[in-house]
Amino acid sequence: MRVDEVILQHSTRGMDILQKLHPKEHCKEAVEAFIKLEKGVVFLYTGFYVEGFAETDGPVGTYFLAKALNSLGYKSVVVTDMYCKDFFKEIETIYIPIEGHKTSYYKAILEEYNPTCHFSIERCGRNVEGEYANMRGDRVSEFTAPLDDLFVLGSKTKPTFAIGDGGNELGMGNFAKDVVEHLALNPCIVPSDYPIIATVSNWGAYGFITYLDVNLLPSFEEVDEYLGFIVELGAVDGVSKKKEKTVDGKEWHIEEKILKSLAKV
Repeated sequence: MRVDEVILQHSTRGMDILQKLHPKEHCKEAVEAFIKLEKGVVFLYTGFYVEGFAETDGPVGTYFLAKALNSLGYKSVVVTDMYCKDFFKEIETIYIPIEGHKTSYYKAILEEYNPTCHFSIERCGRNVEGEYANMRGDRVSEFTAPLDDLFVLGSKTKPTFAIGDGGNELGMGNFAKDVVEHLALNPCIVPSDYPIIATVSNWGAYGFITYLDVNLLPSFEEVDEYLGFIVELGAVDGVSKKKEKTVDGKEWHIEEKILKSLAKV
């Protein structure tokens, strides 16, 4: 089984439909483009607001991808908001305030860090109304920092990558028409150069790591420990809305199967 097939298993939100409409190895194509870039700072965008907290999908994949990139000679910098406060331990983190800023604010960040690319992992993205909404269609704009502004500004000069599992995530605008027609969800309209679809966005990050260097893929024990760490800080399952060691309502033992399958690819 190929990496892209592994990360699209157990589909419940229509990513299998998008894959049939766009039949290619999205993750593999993204990694092939990524490794051609000059090694430098990589901006990793994540954090999806759910009932007063950040959800467990996104930060986990971001953390382990950041560690993998750092091991390969890149410098990972996480871009998020206050709901992921202290999630990323030793990884440098930029917290964007909920209130929007002028373009000069984002330009200053780009000038300071000069990232080689922008990589979104399960980050809520703006829809056609200019609002942020969750999978249930509930508006969460007042709780979502406008990371889109930095992502879009950065995309004018550097490539963008994005992982999503529903279509309302930052960088999934490439599939907006299909999300409306086939998934009945108000999609994000912000596209990316290399979108990656997965059943769970964390799995998409694991797939990306696998292509980079399978030896950098975290063990289930490491993922389990980190998930417990962010749940203690307040992270919740995006489906159940509970502070528990689960992601997107999936039985947690499935995570171990996905990681083991990727390790064997």
